[in-house]
Amino acid sequence: MFTEIEAMLISYIEVLPLEIFVFVASFIEEVIAPVPSSAVLLISGSFAAVQERTLLELIPLVLIAALGKTIGAILVYHLSDKIGGAVITRFGKFFGVTHEAITDFGQKITGSPKDYFLLVAFRALPVIPSAVVSIGCGLLKIPFYLFITTTLIGTVLRDAIFLYIGYRGTQVLSTFATHSTNIESIIQAIFLAALAASLAYFYFKRKTSNSTTH
Repeated sequence: MFTEIEAMLISYIEVLPLEIFVFVASFIEEVIAPVPSSAVLLISGSFAAVQERTLLELIPLVLIAALGKTIGAILVYHLSDKIGGAVITRFGKFFGVTHEAITDFGQKITGSPKDYFLLVAFRALPVIPSAVVSIGCGLLKIPFYLFITTTLIGTVLRDAIFLYIGYRGTQVLSTFATHSTNIESIIQAIFLAALAASLAYFYFKRKTSNSTTH
């Protein structure tokens, strides 16, 4: 299914202006997490080279792509905040996790230089799925100003890497990008597995505690 979505997105690159394509495709691949983030920008960089654009002309593409992804990230952030909060409120008691505890933890991330650096790094690293960062920030209720600032900066850096790789089209860099996509998918799977394992741990811990009390 997601491979078909990726193929459909890429097919539009020959129809739409490159600026519109990178904006729309970046938004979609952020909201639909399993769509590889590198594919859209790699082929966009290649098309920019075919169109004989200069390196300086890649800058607007980077900014437009980052804007599209940031808008998508904002949507994911709010959905994670609302849906995640509702799920924790309703089912958190079974795992010994409260909405207040999650909120208190998020409030410890206040916007220090370390917080900015870590969140920008998480966004910029090609192997870390961007949607996972957005979901985590929403669940932890990271301050919105911190979220949107680090998202935009980190995404600009990330998109610049992939666009440049596609633009240069060298075999070594393309191989790296392909592997980073695979690693990104693996990290998504690990994230989901870790989440499931954490919920199971808290559930059985709470169950054992209640049995001991009674």
